[in-house]
Amino acid sequence: MPTLKPIPCVVALAVLTGCAPFTVKYDYDAQAHFEQFRTYDWYAASPKAKGKAEGVANPIMDRRVRNAVARELAARGLKQEQAGEPDLLVTYYPVYSHRALVTSTGFDSGWGYRPFGLGMGTRVTEVRPYQEGSIVLELVDNKTNQLIWQAAAEGALTGLEDPQEAEEQVGKAVKALLARFPPPKGK
Repeated sequence: MPTLKPIPCVVALAVLTGCAPFTVKYDYDAQAHFEQFRTYDWYAASPKAKGKAEGVANPIMDRRVRNAVARELAARGLKQEQAGEPDLLVTYYPVYSHRALVTSTGFDSGWGYRPFGLGMGTRVTEVRPYQEGSIVLELVDNKTNQLIWQAAAEGALTGLEDPQEAEEQVGKAVKALLARFPPPKGK
């Protein structure tokens, strides 16, 4: 009878989990007039953020996300306005959660007659901790200072192996975050 080897099973599960796509969830203010928004700037650059700005934990990832957001907003006809009053203020933040992948592999065998019998088995359980990273993107109406759009790409910053993979994954995540922005009128 063939037995399962625990190490290859764990590796296969980890690979499959690492390849799992991120999940996008979004919400928006149905009363907002999205058609009026033509310009944006980063929330941290606005006077409304004075005293709230914190240091960026990863400047490379910050540039990567900002560039992807700028590309997607430009594709939707919005222009960045650093002087004056933009229509929208944009902010994003990474969210990291500690998770664990639990795998259990076993082999059991036995023989005998009911209700008596003999059996033996072995089971190997392995817990592999990892960090799941998500991107949360928020758009604020600059005139009212009200949040009008929020989207999260859960798992988008998980398992990034190298800069090229990170660039591609962040680009895909930001595109997915803004795929339904602006929402159609009347919806």
